[in-house]
Amino acid sequence: MERRKYILISLIFLIFWVGVILFFGTRNPEESSNQSQFVYNVIKSIDNVFDFSDTKWFREIEVFLKRLWLGDQYADSIALVRKSAHFGIYFILGVFSWLFGYLYSKRLLIGTLLGVSLPALIAVVDEYSQEFVGRGSSLNDVLIDISGAVFANIIILVICLIYKICKEIYLRYK
Repeated sequence: MERRKYILISLIFLIFWVGVILFFGTRNPEESSNQSQFVYNVIKSIDNVFDFSDTKWFREIEVFLKRLWLGDQYADSIALVRKSAHFGIYFILGVFSWLFGYLYSKRLLIGTLLGVSLPALIAVVDEYSQEFVGRGSSLNDVLIDISGAVFANIIILVICLIYKICKEIYLRYK
């Protein structure tokens, strides 16, 4: 019964997060722009307190992400915030998808397959649905979304590997 409870809870989180993603995807261009501007203003307010944007590592990360996600096209900071949101939201979806897949099957492979394939499917559906609310769809956004889910799954697998190694070492010297 305990396992079923965890499976159900993880499924609820997964469905909720898919709903959040689809909700953001169905905002019209003006609402979406206002949301991005709000997040940008919050980040700037935090930056005014901690002054992290003048550090070398911040500038290097910013240049790297702009080059990776936006290529040669000019991009302001709000565009980077939007792309980072794509990555982060699908990172979380990748975690929830992996968790549900693993709890349901008790297999790392199934968790990983679901942790990447479900976010990829949702990313495609989300970008397609944006066409109906006056926003354009972008293959680049789908790739950023998938990269967020893949990165989440890589981190999860590394954590599982470290846990397994530590457990074996502990049991060997116990």
